[in-house]
Amino acid sequence: MLRNALLRTGHALARHPTWQHPKLAASSICLQHSRQLATAQPEARATNEAKISSDFARSDPFQRASIAQSNSSHRQNDNSEIHGGVLEQSIRDFLQKTRQRPRAGLKSDELVVKCPQCSPGKSRRLAYSAHLNTTSGSFVCTNCFEQGTWEKYQELAQRRNFQNTIPKSRTTDPPPFEFAEDTLEQLRSNLVEHEEIFAALTGHEKGQLRLHPKLLTQYGVGLGFLDASVSEIPNVQALTNGSDHAVPCLVFPRTAFRTNSFIDTFDTAASHTQPQQKGSLRTTKQNQTKSISSIITDTHHESSSHNSEPAMFEASFQYRTVQLKVVAWNTAELEMYVPVDEAQPGLFGFHIAGPDSSDIILTSHELDAIAAFQETGIPAVSLPKGPYQLPLDAMRALERFERIYVWLDDDHQGAEAAKLISRKLGVDRCLIVRTKSGDPQGPRSASIALARGYNLVDILEQSQPVQHDKVLDFGALREAVKFEVTNPDLIRGVESKDLPGWNAIYKGLRPGELTILSGPTGCGKTTVISQMSLDFCKSGVSTLWGSFEIPNVRLATRMMSQFAKRDISSNPSEIDYWSRKFEQLPMYFLKFHGSTQPETVLETMRHAVYAYDVKHIIIDNLQFMMSMQAKGMDKYDAQDAAIATFRRFATEENVHITVVAHLRKDQPAADVDINSIFGSAKVTQEADNVVILQRYGGSESKVRCINVLKNRFDGTLGKVYISYDNDTMAFKEIPQPRKRKSVKIIKTSGRLSMADRLLAETEAANAEESIDS
Repeated sequence: MLRNALLRTGHALARHPTWQHPKLAASSICLQHSRQLATAQPEARATNEAKISSDFARSDPFQRASIAQSNSSHRQNDNSEIHGGVLEQSIRDFLQKTRQRPRAGLKSDELVVKCPQCSPGKSRRLAYSAHLNTTSGSFVCTNCFEQGTWEKYQELAQRRNFQNTIPKSRTTDPPPFEFAEDTLEQLRSNLVEHEEIFAALTGHEKGQLRLHPKLLTQYGVGLGFLDASVSEIPNVQALTNGSDHAVPCLVFPRTAFRTNSFIDTFDTAASHTQPQQKGSLRTTKQNQTKSISSIITDTHHESSSHNSEPAMFEASFQYRTVQLKVVAWNTAELEMYVPVDEAQPGLFGFHIAGPDSSDIILTSHELDAIAAFQETGIPAVSLPKGPYQLPLDAMRALERFERIYVWLDDDHQGAEAAKLISRKLGVDRCLIVRTKSGDPQGPRSASIALARGYNLVDILEQSQPVQHDKVLDFGALREAVKFEVTNPDLIRGVESKDLPGWNAIYKGLRPGELTILSGPTGCGKTTVISQMSLDFCKSGVSTLWGSFEIPNVRLATRMMSQFAKRDISSNPSEIDYWSRKFEQLPMYFLKFHGSTQPETVLETMRHAVYAYDVKHIIIDNLQFMMSMQAKGMDKYDAQDAAIATFRRFATEENVHITVVAHLRKDQPAADVDINSIFGSAKVTQEADNVVILQRYGGSESKVRCINVLKNRFDGTLGKVYISYDNDTMAFKEIPQPRKRKSVKIIKTSGRLSMADRLLAETEAANAEESIDS
C-alpha cells in the first residue's frame, strides 16, 4: 500500500503518527506530500512519483485525482514560463469551441466545466460537475470520478455523445442562475421587520439565541414567506411577499466565487464587468490564527461583549449567491432549495473566510455557524447536505485551511459523523469539538450553547483530534464507557418512527453492525426493509441500496409511494412534487442486478462511504448476488466468504449493513428458527442481529410478525406484529393478535350418552389451541 511504498523510498511521511487506514492516510498526507514534492529535485521527485504510483492506483479515485493534480501542477510549474500561457489559451479556446459557460470553482485556480464522461443526457445545470485546474490542466469529476490530464479531457470530449451536448446555435450555454440583489435585500429586511423571529434570534432573554444582528446580515440570512401547499418555489420574488396561508421561513444563502482571473479574461467576462454584481457579498477580515489563545486576544470578543462587531474590509474577491436554502420557522418538515439543482457548488458562510484565513469551523447547521463565528472569531461554514454529510465539492473548498474544527451536533450520530468527516479531510488538521464537554445535560450544538450562556471559546479549547482507531488504552475508553453508562438512550442508535415497538427490542440502527433479515418467499422482506431504510434515511442516515433482485426503477417507485404515504401511480400529477422531495433525501442506489462478484460490490460500497458518507447499506438479496458463482458445497464457502467480507467492512468503515437472505427450501414455515437461514452456521454467527419475517395466519393474511432471534447489543429478543396497508403500500404496527378458541358444538335432540359426552369433551379440548386466522 501507500505507506509501504513510502517506507521503501525512505519518505519521512511514512513515519507520521497519524497514519491509519491506507485510504484515510492518503487523504491526510495528500497536501503534505504535494508540498514536499514541490521542494524536491526534479529527478528525485520523478523517482518518488514512479515508486508510489502502482500502490496508490488502488486507493480512492478522488484522492488519486487530487495527488495527480498536485503532481501535475508541480510538473507544470517547471515549464510555466513556456507552457503556462499556451495551456490557458488552449483551455479558453476549447471551452469556447464547445460553447461552455464555465463557473468559478471553490478554489481560486479552478473552473467548473462539463464532464466529458457523464454530462451527456443530463440537464445543463447538472452537466457542470468536472473541476478543471487552470494551472495544471488536470480535471476530476465529483459525480462519476472520471479524472486525468487536459489532453484526456479533450480526447473524451471528442466522443459523439459529448458532441451532441454542444448547443447548435452560436451562443454558449446560458449563464448560471442569478439572484437580483434587491430581492436578497428585501429578504434580509423581512427578517429585521419580523419582530417575533428577529427577537428569537437576537434577543438575550431565556430561549433566545443571542446572535448579533449585523452577523445575520453579514451571512446574508433573510426571511421569506412560503405557501406550504406548493410543490416548488416558482421564483425568488414569491418569497418576499407571501399569501395569507404562507408560513415564515428562514432563508440561508450559499455563496461561491463569482469569478476568478481566468474567467475575467474569458469571452463571458462581459457579464461580470459591473463593480457591484447581483447577489454579490463582501468578505470578512480574519487574522491568521495558530492557537485559541491568540484568537481570544485578537478578536472582538475579549470580554464576551455583545455590542462589539466584527471588522469588515473590501476584498478583491467577488462572491455571489448560488443557491438559497429555505427552512420553515415553526416546522422542520418544510425545506426547499432555489434553484433545486445548484449549477455551481457553494457553502453557507463561504464568503466569510478571507484569503488570509488559515482556520475554519465546520458545523451541522447554519445558525451554529453564525454562533461559532460570533464567539470565537474563526470563520465558520455549515454542511450543505444535511447535518452528517460532507460532499466532495465542499471538501475541495476546505483544502486550503490548515486547521479545521469539526463542530457537529453532540449526539451519537453527530459524534460518528465528526470522526468520519475528520478522516476524510485529514486527521492531522482536524479537531473535533464536543459541545457537551462530557456533561449529559449539556447543550447539543453551538447555537444552543450560546443561548444558554456557555462560553464557546472554552468549549473550542477542549477540542480533540481523532485518536488512532487500532491502538487504545483504558484512558481513551474511560470517557466512552462513562458516556455509555450515563446515557443509555443516546447509544441506542437511530430509532424508527414508523415502528415504535421495534425500538423497544432492536434498540435502533447502530453503526458497525451486520443484520441478517430472512423470511419465506413472498412474505414482504423487500417491502419491510425498504420502508425501514426510508424511515432511517428521513432521520439523516445516508443510505445505499443494493437491489440485486428487483430493478432500481421498480424499487424507487415503491419507496416513493411509501414516502408519500399513497400510491403515486394513481396520482400522476403528484409525481414531480414527490420526486423533488425524494431527491433531497441522502438515498443512493447500486447499479447492479443479478449475479455480481462480492469484490466489485465491496469496491463500490467503499467509494459510496467515502464520497457520500453512507451509514446504512442494504444488500437484497445475498442469494441473487451470489447466484451461479459456485456449485455444490462450494456455494456455501462462497457465501460464507461474502458474509465475512461484509462483517469486516461494517466494522472497519463503521457502517450498518443489512443483508437479506433466503430460508432453506426444506424448512417448514411453522418451524422457522435461527438455524433455518440458507447456508452454513457462519451466516448467523457473523451477524450482530438476526431477524426473521413470518406470516401470521393464513396465506391471505396481511399480518406479519418480525421476530428478533439474535441481538448482540443487549440480548433483547421478541416479536413485533405489523399489518400491510394497501393505501400507503407500507406496514403499520399493530397489537399482538388475540388467540380465539374454536370449539366444536354437537347438536342433539335428546340426551347424550356417556360415550358421546366424553367424545365431545375430547374434541373440544383438542380444538382449544387452534388459531382462527
